[in-house]
Amino acid sequence: MIAAREAASRGREVILLEEHREIGFPCHCAGLLSIKGLAELGIPLREDFVRNIVKGASFFSPSGLSFTVERDEPVAAVVERGLLDKFLAEEASRTGVEITLNSKVKRLRRDHGSVSIIGEGFKAEVDLVIDAEGISQKLIRGVGLQPSPERCKLPAMQLDLAGVTLDPDYVEIHVGSKFAPGFFAWVIPLGDGEARVGLACKRGKGKVKDRLERFLRERFGDSTKPIEGSNRSGLITTCGPIAKTYTANLLVVGDAAGHVKPLTGGGVIPGGLCASIAGRVAAEAVEAGDFSETFLGRYEEIWRRRFWSEFKVTRLVRSVADRLSDKSIDRIFKAVIEGGVYREISAWGDMDFHGRSIIKLLGNTDFWRALPSTLGGLARSLLTIMGKTGLET
Repeated sequence: MIAAREAASRGREVILLEEHREIGFPCHCAGLLSIKGLAELGIPLREDFVRNIVKGASFFSPSGLSFTVERDEPVAAVVERGLLDKFLAEEASRTGVEITLNSKVKRLRRDHGSVSIIGEGFKAEVDLVIDAEGISQKLIRGVGLQPSPERCKLPAMQLDLAGVTLDPDYVEIHVGSKFAPGFFAWVIPLGDGEARVGLACKRGKGKVKDRLERFLRERFGDSTKPIEGSNRSGLITTCGPIAKTYTANLLVVGDAAGHVKPLTGGGVIPGGLCASIAGRVAAEAVEAGDFSETFLGRYEEIWRRRFWSEFKVTRLVRSVADRLSDKSIDRIFKAVIEGGVYREISAWGDMDFHGRSIIKLLGNTDFWRALPSTLGGLARSLLTIMGKTGLET
């Protein structure tokens, strides 16, 4: 919808095909979005979709070590994603986008300079398609683009709880193999004694539902029950962008493009920023009458110039983090706490661009001194790789 809004606001004719009967549902999003990122996307903080505002996050290691990263002012909004999507749909409609519900696209076929959209009971021929199909990535396979590796797609589940006791200003992040091997569990305060709780984990490491139930029992006790109808499940991708996000007559955005933060699985802000670029390039393609692979390659050139280093750093860190034992994670927590590094992270940490924060962390002498020699060697190797690829800039 962001891509459609950007294209239509430049006077282009845009039709948006939504597979479901209602915009925004079913929802598969935790809804924790940075205030800065929302502003950059032109999304206001409206009471009809913002549930809470938070100013920090508390991190918990496998053995229970913890530290908190926070700011004096709010840094993130907890939104109801379905209602946010409805707001974006209204914005898109105001710019002239024609939204068609219950219109699932089954296949794309490029032929003689155009692309055919083949759906359930309909077919259309258009000049340009922007594919926002999500993590399924079925349509891009049909036009020869490479999807995200299956190993990067982690099963996830979350639900909302009522009657819980927690600080409404802070998100909780719990790492370690006990609950969420290969990722983490989260607790997001919604306000009024409610919380959104979930986790993701590596495939083959036990059923995500069983792990979530275990986490709920240990964090909140046996008496807590989920709010009816709040259960949500899906996949989180952690490999970053796919190899190529465009071809003739086609641009790919969002989870389908892999425009998701490898460390957290969050895709609304980075995906939305890249989708804005896609909408602008699409409008330019219509104006130029050029839907060639060469012209549309400008989309990838622009988003790579702005975001590639970020994706590459965080994807590299994710690959290292996936190999850490619980004992190593505890040691890193101890180094962060003893070195007082969390205070600096509070000052300069960026919720949307973790790579910059990680590079600063690796340059912190207090962190190095507190880090055990084995992990220090790992961090030095990571810093060396970043330097060789120019990622320190």
